[in-house]
Amino acid sequence: MRAGETLETPWEQLTSIFDAIDEMVYVADPETYEILYANPAKRKLFGQDIVGQKCHKAFQGLDAPCEFCTNPLIFGENLGKTHIWEFQNRKNGNWLRCIDRAIQWRDGRTVRFEMAIDIHDRKVAEEALQESEKKYRYLVENINEVVYSTDRKGLITYVSPAIEAMTGFRPPEMIGRHFSDFIFKGDFDRVVRRYEDALSGQQHPTEYRILMKNGEHRWVRTFSKPSLEEDRPVGLQGVLSDIAEYKEAESKLLESEARYRELVDTMNDGFSMVDEKGIRTYANKKMCDMLGCTRDEMIGRPVTDFLDERNQEIWKREFEKRKRGGSKPYRLTWTRKDGEEVHTIIAPKSQFDENRKFTGSFSVITDISDLKRTEQALKEREKELTIKTMHLEEMNAALRVLLKSRDQDRQEVQEKVLLNVKQLVKPYLEKLKKTMDGERQKALFEILETNIGGITSSFSRDLHFKYLNLTPTELHIAGLIREGKTSGEIADLMNLSSRTVESHRKNIRKKMGLKDVKANLRATLMSFGKGV
Repeated sequence: MRAGETLETPWEQLTSIFDAIDEMVYVADPETYEILYANPAKRKLFGQDIVGQKCHKAFQGLDAPCEFCTNPLIFGENLGKTHIWEFQNRKNGNWLRCIDRAIQWRDGRTVRFEMAIDIHDRKVAEEALQESEKKYRYLVENINEVVYSTDRKGLITYVSPAIEAMTGFRPPEMIGRHFSDFIFKGDFDRVVRRYEDALSGQQHPTEYRILMKNGEHRWVRTFSKPSLEEDRPVGLQGVLSDIAEYKEAESKLLESEARYRELVDTMNDGFSMVDEKGIRTYANKKMCDMLGCTRDEMIGRPVTDFLDERNQEIWKREFEKRKRGGSKPYRLTWTRKDGEEVHTIIAPKSQFDENRKFTGSFSVITDISDLKRTEQALKEREKELTIKTMHLEEMNAALRVLLKSRDQDRQEVQEKVLLNVKQLVKPYLEKLKKTMDGERQKALFEILETNIGGITSSFSRDLHFKYLNLTPTELHIAGLIREGKTSGEIADLMNLSSRTVESHRKNIRKKMGLKDVKANLRATLMSFGKGV
Protein backbone atom coordinates (compact mmCIF):
# COMPACT_ATOMS: atom_id res chain seq x y z
CA MET A 1 0.00 0.00 0.00
CA ARG A 2 2.77 2.39 0.89
CA ALA A 3 4.50 1.59 -2.40
CA GLY A 4 1.30 2.27 -4.35
CA GLU A 5 0.83 5.54 -2.60
CA THR A 6 4.43 6.46 -3.32
CA LEU A 7 3.84 5.74 -7.07
CA GLU A 8 0.56 7.68 -7.19
CA THR A 9 2.09 10.91 -6.01
CA PRO A 10 4.23 11.58 -9.19
CA TRP A 11 1.19 10.93 -11.44
CA GLU A 12 -0.84 13.44 -9.52
CA GLN A 13 1.98 15.94 -9.84
CA LEU A 14 2.27 15.21 -13.59
CA THR A 15 -1.46 15.53 -14.27
CA SER A 16 -1.57 18.74 -12.23
CA ILE A 17 1.09 20.13 -14.55
CA PHE A 18 -0.90 19.01 -17.66
CA ASP A 19 -4.04 20.55 -16.16
CA ALA A 20 -2.30 23.92 -15.75
CA ILE A 21 -0.81 24.32 -19.28
CA ASP A 22 -2.62 25.93 -22.25
CA GLU A 23 -1.58 23.24 -24.73
CA MET A 24 -3.98 20.35 -25.22
CA VAL A 25 -2.93 17.00 -23.74
CA TYR A 26 -4.60 13.60 -23.82
CA VAL A 27 -3.76 9.95 -23.14
CA ALA A 28 -5.39 7.02 -24.95
CA ASP A 29 -5.15 3.24 -24.97
CA PRO A 30 -3.46 2.22 -28.28
CA GLU A 31 -5.49 -0.96 -28.53
CA THR A 32 -8.98 0.20 -27.58
CA TYR A 33 -8.48 3.90 -28.59
CA GLU A 34 -10.22 4.83 -25.30
CA ILE A 35 -9.35 8.25 -23.94
CA LEU A 36 -7.84 7.74 -20.52
CA TYR A 37 -7.06 11.39 -19.74
CA ALA A 38 -7.71 14.85 -21.22
CA ASN A 39 -6.56 18.09 -19.65
CA PRO A 40 -8.92 21.08 -19.28
CA ALA A 41 -7.62 22.72 -22.49
CA LYS A 42 -8.51 19.55 -24.45
CA ARG A 43 -11.92 19.19 -22.82
CA LYS A 44 -12.67 22.87 -23.36
CA LEU A 45 -12.29 22.43 -27.11
CA PHE A 46 -13.83 18.98 -27.56
CA GLY A 47 -16.22 18.61 -24.58
CA GLN A 48 -16.00 17.87 -20.85
CA ASP A 49 -17.21 14.26 -21.23
CA ILE A 50 -14.63 13.00 -23.76
CA VAL A 51 -12.78 10.81 -21.21
CA GLY A 52 -13.88 7.23 -21.88
CA GLN A 53 -14.78 7.96 -25.52
CA LYS A 54 -12.92 6.70 -28.55
CA CYS A 55 -10.27 9.25 -29.58
CA HIS A 56 -11.18 9.09 -33.30
CA LYS A 57 -14.84 9.67 -32.42
CA ALA A 58 -14.23 12.50 -29.94
CA PHE A 59 -11.59 14.38 -31.93
CA GLN A 60 -12.38 13.64 -35.60
CA GLY A 61 -16.01 12.54 -35.54
CA LEU A 62 -15.02 9.18 -37.12
CA ASP A 63 -16.48 5.78 -36.33
CA ALA A 64 -13.20 3.99 -37.05
CA PRO A 65 -9.59 4.75 -36.19
CA CYS A 66 -8.04 7.60 -38.16
CA GLU A 67 -6.18 6.61 -41.30
CA PHE A 68 -3.41 9.02 -40.32
CA CYS A 69 -3.10 7.55 -36.77
CA THR A 70 0.54 7.67 -35.65
CA ASN A 71 0.44 4.63 -33.32
CA PRO A 72 2.69 2.60 -35.66
CA LEU A 73 5.25 5.43 -35.43
CA ILE A 74 5.55 5.36 -31.62
CA PHE A 75 4.88 1.70 -30.76
CA GLY A 76 6.46 -1.58 -31.74
CA GLU A 77 9.91 -1.10 -33.18
CA ASN A 78 9.54 2.69 -32.70
CA LEU A 79 8.78 2.42 -29.02
CA GLY A 80 10.55 5.15 -27.16
CA LYS A 81 10.69 7.52 -30.15
CA THR A 82 8.95 10.88 -30.26
CA HIS A 83 6.97 11.77 -33.40
CA ILE A 84 6.23 15.43 -34.16
CA TRP A 85 3.81 16.25 -36.93
CA GLU A 86 1.26 18.88 -38.16
CA PHE A 87 -2.26 18.36 -39.36
CA GLN A 88 -5.58 20.12 -39.73
CA ASN A 89 -8.40 18.86 -37.60
CA ARG A 90 -11.29 17.73 -39.76
CA LYS A 91 -13.86 18.54 -37.10
CA ASN A 92 -13.04 22.21 -36.43
CA GLY A 93 -10.49 23.00 -39.15
CA ASN A 94 -7.76 24.11 -36.74
CA TRP A 95 -4.09 23.47 -37.50
CA LEU A 96 -2.20 21.66 -34.72
CA ARG A 97 1.42 20.71 -34.06
CA CYS A 98 1.32 17.33 -32.31
CA ILE A 99 4.01 15.70 -30.17
CA ASP A 100 3.32 11.93 -29.82
CA ARG A 101 5.14 9.41 -27.61
CA ALA A 102 4.46 6.07 -25.90
CA ILE A 103 4.54 6.33 -22.11
CA GLN A 104 3.76 3.99 -19.22
CA TRP A 105 0.50 4.79 -17.53
CA ARG A 106 -0.16 4.62 -13.80
CA ASP A 107 -1.64 1.12 -14.06
CA GLY A 108 1.42 -0.15 -15.87
CA ARG A 109 0.01 -0.07 -19.41
CA THR A 110 1.95 1.46 -22.28
CA VAL A 111 -0.30 4.20 -23.65
CA ARG A 112 -0.37 6.93 -26.27
CA PHE A 113 0.53 10.39 -25.02
CA GLU A 114 -0.09 13.42 -27.24
CA MET A 115 0.39 17.13 -26.69
CA ALA A 116 -1.26 19.30 -29.37
CA ILE A 117 -0.12 22.87 -29.82
CA ASP A 118 -2.50 25.24 -31.61
CA ILE A 119 -0.59 26.67 -34.63
CA HIS A 120 -3.61 27.72 -36.63
CA ASP A 121 -2.79 31.44 -36.75
CA ARG A 122 0.85 30.75 -37.56
CA LYS A 123 -0.14 28.23 -40.20
CA VAL A 124 -2.58 30.63 -41.83
CA ALA A 125 0.07 33.36 -41.79
CA GLU A 126 2.63 30.92 -43.16
CA GLU A 127 0.33 29.85 -45.99
CA ALA A 128 -0.41 33.50 -46.76
CA LEU A 129 3.31 34.18 -46.77
CA GLN A 130 3.93 31.23 -49.07
CA GLU A 131 1.17 32.43 -51.38
CA SER A 132 2.62 35.93 -51.34
CA GLU A 133 6.08 34.54 -51.98
CA LYS A 134 4.68 32.48 -54.84
CA LYS A 135 3.10 35.55 -56.39
CA TYR A 136 6.26 37.55 -55.81
CA ARG A 137 8.41 34.86 -57.39
CA TYR A 138 6.02 34.61 -60.35
CA LEU A 139 6.17 38.39 -60.75
CA VAL A 140 9.95 38.51 -60.40
CA GLU A 141 10.49 35.68 -62.86
CA ASN A 142 8.09 37.01 -65.49
CA ILE A 143 8.71 40.76 -65.65
CA ASN A 144 11.02 42.23 -68.27
CA GLU A 145 13.22 43.88 -65.64
CA VAL A 146 15.93 41.83 -63.98
CA VAL A 147 15.76 41.37 -60.20
CA TYR A 148 19.09 40.57 -58.56
CA SER A 149 20.83 40.34 -55.21
CA THR A 150 24.48 40.25 -54.14
CA ASP A 151 26.35 39.62 -50.94
CA ARG A 152 28.58 42.10 -49.13
CA LYS A 153 31.56 41.19 -51.34
CA GLY A 154 29.62 41.77 -54.58
CA LEU A 155 29.05 38.12 -55.46
CA ILE A 156 25.75 37.53 -57.26
CA THR A 157 23.40 35.45 -55.07
CA TYR A 158 20.28 35.67 -57.22
CA VAL A 159 19.32 36.90 -60.67
CA SER A 160 15.91 36.50 -62.29
CA PRO A 161 15.40 34.61 -65.60
CA ALA A 162 14.91 37.86 -67.53
CA ILE A 163 18.69 38.26 -67.54
CA GLU A 164 18.99 35.70 -70.34
CA ALA A 165 16.88 37.74 -72.77
CA MET A 166 18.90 40.84 -71.87
CA THR A 167 22.45 39.44 -71.98
CA GLY A 168 22.34 35.85 -73.21
CA PHE A 169 23.63 34.57 -69.85
CA ARG A 170 21.46 32.09 -67.93
CA PRO A 171 21.09 32.73 -64.17
CA PRO A 172 23.26 29.69 -63.18
CA GLU A 173 26.08 31.14 -65.30
CA MET A 174 26.09 34.32 -63.22
CA ILE A 175 25.22 33.24 -59.68
CA GLY A 176 28.36 32.99 -57.54
CA ARG A 177 30.39 35.34 -59.78
CA HIS A 178 31.34 38.93 -58.96
CA PHE A 179 29.04 41.53 -60.54
CA SER A 180 32.05 43.39 -61.97
CA ASP A 181 32.68 40.45 -64.34
CA PHE A 182 29.71 41.71 -66.38
CA ILE A 183 30.48 45.45 -66.44
CA PHE A 184 31.77 47.23 -69.56
CA LYS A 185 35.38 48.26 -68.96
CA GLY A 186 34.73 51.95 -69.61
CA ASP A 187 32.11 52.05 -66.82
CA PHE A 188 33.90 49.76 -64.36
CA ASP A 189 35.30 52.33 -61.89
CA ARG A 190 32.13 54.38 -61.77
CA VAL A 191 29.90 51.34 -61.13
CA VAL A 192 32.18 50.02 -58.37
CA ARG A 193 32.02 53.41 -56.64
CA ARG A 194 28.25 53.44 -56.92
CA TYR A 195 28.13 49.90 -55.46
CA GLU A 196 29.97 51.07 -52.35
CA ASP A 197 27.68 54.13 -52.14
CA ALA A 198 24.61 51.87 -52.31
CA LEU A 199 25.93 49.68 -49.48
CA SER A 200 26.19 52.80 -47.33
CA GLY A 201 22.55 53.65 -48.04
CA GLN A 202 22.96 56.18 -50.88
CA GLN A 203 20.21 55.19 -53.26
CA HIS A 204 20.72 56.67 -56.73
CA PRO A 205 19.87 55.17 -60.14
CA THR A 206 22.97 54.26 -62.11
CA GLU A 207 23.25 54.00 -65.89
CA TYR A 208 26.03 51.92 -67.38
CA ARG A 209 26.84 49.31 -70.02
CA ILE A 210 26.57 45.63 -69.20
CA LEU A 211 28.48 42.98 -71.13
CA MET A 212 26.53 40.45 -73.18
CA LYS A 213 27.47 36.84 -73.80
CA ASN A 214 28.27 37.60 -77.47
CA GLY A 215 30.85 40.23 -76.42
CA GLU A 216 28.70 43.25 -77.18
CA HIS A 217 27.38 45.64 -74.54
CA ARG A 218 23.95 47.01 -73.69
CA TRP A 219 22.88 50.12 -71.77
CA VAL A 220 21.05 49.39 -68.50
CA ARG A 221 19.80 51.35 -65.50
CA THR A 222 19.97 49.86 -62.02
CA PHE A 223 18.43 50.91 -58.74
CA SER A 224 19.49 49.06 -55.62
CA LYS A 225 19.35 49.25 -51.84
CA PRO A 226 21.19 47.39 -49.10
CA SER A 227 19.98 44.08 -47.63
CA LEU A 228 20.15 44.37 -43.83
CA GLU A 229 20.65 41.90 -41.03
CA GLU A 230 20.54 43.35 -37.54
CA ASP A 231 20.81 46.78 -39.13
CA ARG A 232 24.05 45.83 -40.89
CA PRO A 233 24.32 45.74 -44.73
CA VAL A 234 25.04 42.22 -45.93
CA GLY A 235 24.60 42.86 -49.63
CA LEU A 236 22.45 44.59 -52.22
CA GLN A 237 19.16 43.87 -53.90
CA GLY A 238 17.83 45.78 -56.86
CA VAL A 239 16.27 45.95 -60.29
CA LEU A 240 18.07 46.13 -63.63
CA SER A 241 16.23 47.73 -66.59
CA ASP A 242 17.11 47.61 -70.28
CA ILE A 243 17.42 51.21 -71.54
CA ALA A 244 19.08 50.49 -74.90
CA GLU A 245 16.14 51.92 -76.89
CA TYR A 246 15.94 54.87 -74.52
CA LYS A 247 19.67 55.53 -74.92
CA GLU A 248 19.37 55.30 -78.70
CA ALA A 249 16.46 57.75 -78.66
CA GLU A 250 18.41 59.97 -76.25
CA SER A 251 21.41 59.88 -78.59
CA LYS A 252 19.24 60.85 -81.55
CA LEU A 253 17.63 63.57 -79.46
CA LEU A 254 21.05 64.91 -78.48
CA GLU A 255 22.13 64.86 -82.11
CA SER A 256 18.94 66.65 -83.10
CA GLU A 257 19.42 69.16 -80.30
CA ALA A 258 23.04 69.68 -81.36
CA ARG A 259 21.92 70.33 -84.94
CA TYR A 260 19.21 72.65 -83.65
CA ARG A 261 21.69 74.55 -81.50
CA GLU A 262 24.14 74.75 -84.39
CA LEU A 263 21.36 76.05 -86.62
CA VAL A 264 20.26 78.58 -84.02
CA ASP A 265 23.84 79.65 -83.30
CA THR A 266 24.55 80.24 -87.00
CA MET A 267 21.36 82.22 -87.66
CA ASN A 268 21.74 85.68 -89.16
CA ASP A 269 19.17 86.84 -86.62
CA GLY A 270 19.39 86.86 -82.85
CA PHE A 271 17.56 84.16 -80.87
CA SER A 272 16.70 84.46 -77.19
CA MET A 273 14.67 82.54 -74.60
CA VAL A 274 13.30 83.86 -71.29
CA ASP A 275 11.44 82.28 -68.40
CA GLU A 276 8.10 83.34 -66.96
CA LYS A 277 9.81 86.12 -64.98
CA GLY A 278 11.64 87.62 -67.96
CA ILE A 279 15.03 86.16 -67.02
CA ARG A 280 17.08 85.21 -70.06
CA THR A 281 17.77 81.46 -70.23
CA TYR A 282 19.39 81.25 -73.67
CA ALA A 283 20.98 83.54 -76.25
CA ASN A 284 22.60 82.52 -79.53
CA LYS A 285 25.91 83.87 -80.82
CA LYS A 286 24.26 86.51 -83.03
CA MET A 287 22.34 87.89 -80.05
CA CYS A 288 25.55 88.10 -78.02
CA ASP A 289 27.31 89.87 -80.89
CA MET A 290 24.43 92.31 -81.28
CA LEU A 291 24.73 93.42 -77.63
CA GLY A 292 28.52 93.07 -77.43
CA CYS A 293 28.31 90.61 -74.52
CA THR A 294 29.35 87.03 -73.82
CA ARG A 295 26.72 84.37 -73.25
CA ASP A 296 27.61 84.18 -69.56
CA GLU A 297 27.04 87.94 -69.25
CA MET A 298 23.52 87.58 -70.65
CA ILE A 299 22.08 84.30 -69.33
CA GLY A 300 20.53 84.57 -65.88
CA ARG A 301 19.97 88.33 -66.15
CA PRO A 302 16.68 90.18 -66.70
CA VAL A 303 16.06 91.31 -70.28
CA THR A 304 15.45 94.84 -68.99
CA ASP A 305 19.14 95.15 -68.02
CA PHE A 306 19.88 95.80 -71.69
CA LEU A 307 17.17 98.44 -72.30
CA ASP A 308 16.77 102.10 -71.47
CA GLU A 309 13.70 103.31 -69.55
CA ARG A 310 11.55 103.95 -72.62
CA ASN A 311 12.28 100.55 -74.15
CA GLN A 312 11.83 98.82 -70.78
CA GLU A 313 8.25 100.05 -70.75
CA ILE A 314 7.75 98.78 -74.32
CA TRP A 315 9.17 95.36 -73.41
CA LYS A 316 7.07 95.04 -70.23
CA ARG A 317 3.90 95.91 -72.12
CA GLU A 318 4.68 93.36 -74.84
CA PHE A 319 5.68 90.69 -72.27
CA GLU A 320 2.26 90.96 -70.66
CA LYS A 321 0.80 90.21 -74.09
CA ARG A 322 3.04 87.11 -74.29
CA LYS A 323 1.46 85.81 -71.08
CA ARG A 324 -1.90 85.90 -72.86
CA GLY A 325 -0.54 84.17 -75.97
CA GLY A 326 0.02 87.25 -78.14
CA SER A 327 2.73 86.97 -80.80
CA LYS A 328 2.61 90.18 -82.82
CA PRO A 329 6.07 91.55 -83.86
CA TYR A 330 7.19 94.87 -82.41
CA ARG A 331 10.21 97.19 -82.48
CA LEU A 332 12.70 97.48 -79.64
CA THR A 333 15.94 99.41 -79.26
CA TRP A 334 18.66 97.71 -77.19
CA THR A 335 21.63 99.33 -75.51
CA ARG A 336 24.91 97.57 -76.24
CA LYS A 337 27.60 97.06 -73.62
CA ASP A 338 29.53 99.94 -75.22
CA GLY A 339 26.46 102.20 -75.06
CA GLU A 340 25.59 102.08 -78.76
CA GLU A 341 21.94 101.65 -79.73
CA VAL A 342 20.79 98.59 -81.66
CA HIS A 343 17.43 98.88 -83.45
CA THR A 344 15.60 95.55 -83.82
CA ILE A 345 12.31 93.91 -84.74
CA ILE A 346 11.16 91.27 -82.20
CA ALA A 347 9.13 88.25 -83.42
CA PRO A 348 8.03 86.52 -80.16
CA LYS A 349 6.36 83.17 -79.37
CA SER A 350 4.79 82.23 -76.03
CA GLN A 351 5.37 78.91 -74.26
CA PHE A 352 2.85 77.10 -72.02
CA ASP A 353 2.91 73.80 -70.12
CA GLU A 354 0.28 71.06 -70.37
CA ASN A 355 -1.93 73.00 -67.91
CA ARG A 356 -1.75 76.14 -70.09
CA LYS A 357 0.45 77.84 -67.51
CA PHE A 358 2.82 80.44 -68.99
CA THR A 359 6.43 79.22 -68.75
CA GLY A 360 8.21 81.87 -70.80
CA SER A 361 8.80 82.74 -74.45
CA PHE A 362 11.37 82.75 -77.21
CA SER A 363 12.00 85.38 -79.86
CA VAL A 364 13.76 85.94 -83.16
CA ILE A 365 15.48 89.34 -83.04
CA THR A 366 16.31 91.01 -86.37
CA ASP A 367 18.88 93.80 -86.37
CA ILE A 368 17.53 96.70 -88.44
CA SER A 369 20.16 99.26 -87.44
CA ASP A 370 21.46 99.53 -91.03
CA LEU A 371 17.90 99.79 -92.29
CA LYS A 372 17.23 102.44 -89.67
CA ARG A 373 20.27 104.41 -90.83
CA THR A 374 19.18 104.02 -94.46
CA GLU A 375 15.70 105.11 -93.49
CA GLN A 376 17.13 108.20 -91.78
CA ALA A 377 19.33 108.94 -94.81
CA LEU A 378 16.29 108.61 -97.08
CA LYS A 379 14.36 111.03 -94.90
CA GLU A 380 17.21 113.54 -95.09
CA ARG A 381 17.49 113.01 -98.86
CA GLU A 382 13.74 113.44 -99.18
CA LYS A 383 14.03 116.68 -97.27
CA GLU A 384 16.80 117.84 -99.61
CA LEU A 385 14.72 116.86 -102.65
CA THR A 386 11.76 118.77 -101.26
CA ILE A 387 13.92 121.88 -100.95
CA LYS A 388 15.34 121.38 -104.47
CA THR A 389 11.82 120.83 -105.83
CA MET A 390 10.77 124.11 -104.32
CA HIS A 391 13.77 125.80 -105.98
CA LEU A 392 12.92 124.17 -109.32
CA GLU A 393 9.32 125.29 -109.06
CA GLU A 394 10.52 128.82 -108.42
CA MET A 395 12.88 128.55 -111.42
CA ASN A 396 10.06 127.14 -113.57
CA ALA A 397 7.85 130.04 -112.60
CA ALA A 398 10.63 132.43 -113.58
CA LEU A 399 11.16 130.59 -116.87
CA ARG A 400 7.45 130.70 -117.62
CA VAL A 401 7.48 134.43 -117.06
CA LEU A 402 10.57 134.73 -119.28
CA LEU A 403 9.09 132.55 -122.04
CA LYS A 404 5.87 134.47 -121.91
CA SER A 405 7.88 137.65 -122.27
CA ARG A 406 9.81 136.12 -125.21
CA ASP A 407 6.54 135.07 -126.86
CA GLN A 408 5.24 138.55 -126.47
CA ASP A 409 8.47 139.98 -127.96
CA ARG A 410 8.35 137.51 -130.84
CA GLN A 411 4.70 138.36 -131.44
CA GLU A 412 5.53 142.03 -131.51
CA VAL A 413 8.44 141.50 -133.97
CA GLN A 414 6.29 139.29 -136.17
CA GLU A 415 3.50 141.82 -136.24
CA LYS A 416 5.94 144.60 -137.08
CA VAL A 417 7.45 142.53 -139.94
CA LEU A 418 4.00 141.72 -141.34
CA LEU A 419 2.93 145.33 -141.01
CA ASN A 420 6.06 146.55 -142.82
CA VAL A 421 5.62 143.99 -145.65
CA LYS A 422 2.00 145.01 -146.11
CA GLN A 423 2.73 148.71 -146.00
CA LEU A 424 6.11 148.94 -147.71
CA VAL A 425 6.25 145.95 -150.11
CA LYS A 426 2.76 145.02 -151.26
CA PRO A 427 1.81 148.46 -152.69
CA TYR A 428 4.86 148.40 -154.95
CA LEU A 429 4.12 144.81 -156.01
CA GLU A 430 0.70 145.94 -157.18
CA LYS A 431 2.26 148.71 -159.23
CA LEU A 432 4.90 146.36 -160.65
CA LYS A 433 2.25 143.81 -161.62
CA LYS A 434 0.56 146.35 -163.90
CA THR A 435 3.77 146.92 -165.83
CA MET A 436 4.47 143.20 -166.54
CA ASP A 437 3.97 142.19 -170.21
CA GLY A 438 5.99 138.91 -170.71
CA GLU A 439 4.64 135.51 -169.66
CA ARG A 440 7.88 134.51 -168.04
CA GLN A 441 7.98 137.69 -166.08
CA LYS A 442 4.39 137.21 -164.98
CA ALA A 443 5.14 133.65 -163.80
CA LEU A 444 8.11 134.79 -161.74
CA PHE A 445 6.04 137.64 -160.38
CA GLU A 446 3.35 135.22 -159.28
CA ILE A 447 5.94 133.14 -157.42
CA LEU A 448 7.25 136.26 -155.72
CA GLU A 449 3.72 137.34 -154.87
CA THR A 450 2.84 133.87 -153.51
CA ASN A 451 5.94 133.72 -151.30
CA ILE A 452 5.32 137.19 -149.92
CA GLY A 453 1.72 136.16 -149.31
CA GLY A 454 2.92 133.07 -147.46
CA ILE A 455 5.11 135.25 -145.30
CA THR A 456 2.28 137.55 -144.44
CA SER A 457 -0.20 134.69 -143.73
CA SER A 458 -0.24 132.21 -140.84
CA PHE A 459 -0.38 129.11 -143.16
CA SER A 460 3.36 128.47 -143.44
CA ARG A 461 3.92 129.24 -139.78
CA ASP A 462 1.12 126.91 -138.63
CA LEU A 463 2.11 124.12 -140.99
CA HIS A 464 5.78 124.37 -140.02
CA PHE A 465 5.04 124.25 -136.28
CA LYS A 466 2.70 121.27 -136.61
CA TYR A 467 4.91 119.27 -138.99
CA LEU A 468 8.46 120.18 -138.13
CA ASN A 469 9.87 117.50 -140.45
CA LEU A 470 8.65 119.25 -143.69
CA THR A 471 11.51 120.61 -145.82
CA PRO A 472 11.50 124.20 -147.20
CA THR A 473 10.72 122.84 -150.71
CA GLU A 474 7.82 120.77 -149.32
CA LEU A 475 6.48 123.82 -147.48
CA HIS A 476 6.68 125.84 -150.76
CA ILE A 477 4.87 123.12 -152.76
CA ALA A 478 2.27 122.73 -149.98
CA GLY A 479 1.55 126.46 -150.26
CA LEU A 480 1.05 126.22 -154.08
CA ILE A 481 -1.24 123.17 -153.66
CA ARG A 482 -3.27 125.18 -151.17
CA GLU A 483 -3.55 127.94 -153.78
CA GLY A 484 -5.06 125.38 -156.22
CA LYS A 485 -2.03 124.89 -158.51
CA THR A 486 -1.76 121.61 -160.36
CA SER A 487 1.40 119.49 -160.36
CA GLY A 488 2.22 120.66 -163.89
CA GLU A 489 1.79 124.30 -162.96
CA ILE A 490 3.91 123.84 -159.85
CA ALA A 491 6.60 122.13 -161.96
CA ASP A 492 6.70 125.09 -164.38
CA LEU A 493 6.74 127.69 -161.61
CA MET A 494 9.51 125.93 -159.62
CA ASN A 495 11.44 124.70 -162.67
CA LEU A 496 10.98 121.05 -161.59
CA SER A 497 9.81 117.92 -163.35
CA SER A 498 6.27 116.71 -162.80
CA ARG A 499 7.63 113.41 -161.31
CA THR A 500 9.60 115.36 -158.74
CA VAL A 501 6.53 117.35 -157.75
CA GLU A 502 4.48 114.12 -157.41
CA SER A 503 7.20 112.64 -155.20
CA HIS A 504 7.07 115.74 -153.00
CA ARG A 505 3.27 115.49 -152.82
CA LYS A 506 3.54 111.85 -151.57
CA ASN A 507 6.09 112.82 -148.92
CA ILE A 508 3.83 115.64 -147.75
CA ARG A 509 0.86 113.26 -147.44
CA LYS A 510 2.99 110.68 -145.57
CA LYS A 511 4.41 113.23 -143.12
CA MET A 512 0.95 114.65 -142.48
CA GLY A 513 -0.44 111.14 -141.83
CA LEU A 514 -2.77 111.09 -144.86
CA LYS A 515 -2.56 107.31 -145.47
CA ASP A 516 -6.04 107.11 -146.94
CA VAL A 517 -5.72 107.87 -150.64
CA LYS A 518 -9.22 109.37 -150.61
CA ALA A 519 -8.17 112.11 -148.21
CA ASN A 520 -7.86 115.42 -150.10
CA LEU A 521 -4.48 117.03 -149.57
CA ARG A 522 -5.60 120.56 -150.57
CA ALA A 523 -8.65 120.43 -148.27
CA THR A 524 -6.39 119.42 -145.38
CA LEU A 525 -3.95 122.21 -146.21
CA MET A 526 -6.81 124.74 -146.40
CA SER A 527 -7.45 124.14 -142.65
CA PHE A 528 -4.12 125.77 -141.82
CA GLY A 529 -3.43 129.50 -141.66
CA LYS A 530 -6.96 130.83 -141.87
CA GLY A 531 -5.90 133.82 -139.89
CA VAL A 532 -3.46 136.48 -141.07
